[in-house]
Amino acid sequence: MPLARLPSSGFEVSLIAAQYRSSALYPWFVELNQRVSMLHADVLALLYHFGRYAGAPVLELGAFTGGSAIALARGLAEAGAGCKVVSVDAGGAYDHERFATPDIVAAFHRNLEERSLAAHVRLVVGHSREPAVVAEVARHGRFGCLLVDADGLVEDDLALYGALVLPGALLVVDDYYSPGAPEKEVTTRRQIDRLAARGLLEAFCVQGWGTWIGRFL
Repeated sequence: MPLARLPSSGFEVSLIAAQYRSSALYPWFVELNQRVSMLHADVLALLYHFGRYAGAPVLELGAFTGGSAIALARGLAEAGAGCKVVSVDAGGAYDHERFATPDIVAAFHRNLEERSLAAHVRLVVGHSREPAVVAEVARHGRFGCLLVDADGLVEDDLALYGALVLPGALLVVDDYYSPGAPEKEVTTRRQIDRLAARGLLEAFCVQGWGTWIGRFL
């Protein structure tokens, strides 16, 4: 059985990922990656786990068509805590060889509804740094986990949303390693490393295809 709490180190994150690989639930994460999400199945399993044990709402910036929200929401739903995933995305169309869509928002809602998880997610449509979006997110209280998968400007995101996360909350940032998007990788990595050097974040590890995992200090 996977560790029945949130991880407190990079070793524990890696252990939890390994435990899910041998669990009966893992094929569900593999299918989610193949059909909906560009995140590695290990990362989706970790997001499920973080939702399962966060004990608080979860915030994601950059929802795309709902893959990460689905993993988080299933964890929250199975925990039975009544918490929601609050997802932010600007919407629009997206051209991709596997995940192209003419309407990100419609695809997001459809994917959540197909998995009976729509009731556990609140989608806020708009750019994450618009004042109205920040205000709407703030209405949902403080968050036990923050996932950032947007434009790489992590410092700007945390300047706006850092006060809304609980002390010690987990932080997940995609594209810390991303050879397919080198400019975004450089921006993301430099900003995460600066925040860690300032003592604002603790780095745990990098999982999957380049997703950074750590926590707020």
